[in-house]
Amino acid sequence: MNRDSSNFRSTRSLQGGFSLIELMVAALVLAIGLAGAMLLVITSVAGDSRSKMDSTATVLSQMTMEMIASVSAGSTASVTITDCNPSSGSASHTISTAGSGGGSGAALTGGGAIDFTAATVGGYAMTFYTCQASTGDRQALYDVRWNVKTLSPDAKLVTVGAQRTNVDTNQAVYFTVPVTLRMIVGLS
Repeated sequence: MNRDSSNFRSTRSLQGGFSLIELMVAALVLAIGLAGAMLLVITSVAGDSRSKMDSTATVLSQMTMEMIASVSAGSTASVTITDCNPSSGSASHTISTAGSGGGSGAALTGGGAIDFTAATVGGYAMTFYTCQASTGDRQALYDVRWNVKTLSPDAKLVTVGAQRTNVDTNQAVYFTVPVTLRMIVGLS
């Protein structure tokens, strides 16, 4: 019986529980995994925010472009866009559709995109308030600018750009490139 009990003790000591070092290593691996998962969630939320800003800027540029395209190429008439700004004086924006041979309106970069570092030109720029559809609360401000270049009596080259204005540009997670759209208007 003595012999059997000594075998039982040696087998039991070999199958003991985790040591403190093994437990600490397992906790460290778990902590690193959780930190990585949290970083992934934060990056996903920031990416979603950037996508929303980029999509909204694209929609605003497209809406402005369509308003300008609704006026015949030979016309210099203006059109109006209304946003959801709570103060009624700023809710309507007049969009000038007049062009010139050299281009009228917002300054363009060498690559033909809207230059948001240049000063705004009256009638060719607006600060557009976007709102949440269900509540009407102001959600964001966008700087929208356009340039109209007369190509012929029946055609204009319209360049429209938009970017979000009230974003901290020093934070990389909120950085978005301004959207620029170009279209020839009036060819039939």
